[in-house]
Amino acid sequence: MKKQVLLKGKGGHQHAIYGNVKTDKKIGDFAELQIKGKALLKHEKPNGDFGEHKTLEVESGNWVLGKQIEYNSFKRTISQIWD
Repeated sequence: MKKQVLLKGKGGHQHAIYGNVKTDKKIGDFAELQIKGKALLKHEKPNGDFGEHKTLEVESGNWVLGKQIEYNSFKRTISQIWD
């Protein structure tokens, strides 16, 4: 299976997808993924060791990858979340 790193996080881990995946151009904070067949989404260290989350099966189709944000209602601020 072909590996593609989708996002690198703090602390030396990453989110990688394994399978037949095509990434379209990034628009702002979003990217489109085209998946043919099943793919596996893993939270892992750069050397491939498995991280703390379970591997997810991703079905074939078109997907949008976005960055997670958090709204603080007390400060009325929006900030990006890093896994």
